[in-house]
Amino acid sequence: MKLETLKPIREVEIDTEILDDVKMTKEDIFYFTSITECNHSYFEKVDFTEFPFENISCYDVVFKNCDFSNIVWNREDRFSGSSLHSVTFDHCKMVGTDFGNCLLKKVTFQNCVGRYLNFSEVTFQDVCIDSCQFQNCVLQDAKCKKLEIKDSELLELEVQHTSLSGIDVTTCVIDGLKTDLESIRGMIVNPEQALSLSKLLGIIVK
Repeated sequence: MKLETLKPIREVEIDTEILDDVKMTKEDIFYFTSITECNHSYFEKVDFTEFPFENISCYDVVFKNCDFSNIVWNREDRFSGSSLHSVTFDHCKMVGTDFGNCLLKKVTFQNCVGRYLNFSEVTFQDVCIDSCQFQNCVLQDAKCKKLEIKDSELLELEVQHTSLSGIDVTTCVIDGLKTDLESIRGMIVNPEQALSLSKLLGIIVK
């Protein structure tokens, strides 16, 4: 994506439900109520709590230093979830952000901070969570076809009915993990994490 080729969103006349090749910064005002798709676009320092960005599928989009607090990406029924494909969230704020029932494909979360994120019934397909600080997130009934988690703090993470087999969390902090044993079967951990997780098994290490 070449930023110099993108049009400022304030200069775009929207007569369809699709938003293409635009850029938006904190100085811009735009309401997304009629938008269902956003492609090949760049957003920086946008507070989406003022301009709700919901029920929108994205392809090739970068969000940098944006605030998605309490945004619900998919308010439709469970059979018509939003799709995020080739999307990067860079240094974004996510408090109460709800990705429930979304398809996340080739999505990167890097240096993001958030609490109470909802990833219930999400499909992760080639997703990377890198250097993020997430607390009290919920990962329930999700499908992890390819999920990488590295150098992140996932505190008080709740994982239920979601297989993390083969996922390496050795570079992460996972203190306070709440889970069922089947979900973490085959998850790759370091010795310190293994000692902490042994409490879930009722094992006493002397």
